[in-house]
Amino acid sequence: MTNEAPPRPARPTWSERLGRITEAIRSLPKPVRVVAVTSVGGVVLLAGVAMLVLPGPGILAILAGLAILATEFVWARRVLERSKAAAKAGVDKGRDALQRRR
Repeated sequence: MTNEAPPRPARPTWSERLGRITEAIRSLPKPVRVVAVTSVGGVVLLAGVAMLVLPGPGILAILAGLAILATEFVWARRVLERSKAAAKAGVDKGRDALQRRR
């Protein structure tokens, strides 16, 4: 008799968990899904706006709220795409400034 523990089942990866959550959300009736996405996305978005003046990652929370809302609303998808483009432009501008300093 050995004191070996039985092998533990493999933990699902984050992408597998996200896939399961996405499937569960997609299986909901559309009105329920829209209300749930609006509620959760709105709360995260408002928390991000509050974190602009309070301690916390305000911009990240705003982007997360927009990403949640973009799953159901085209206007949120457009705003999120514009935000991504502006962030990329800012990063490129920062890199150019750093290279000019060197």
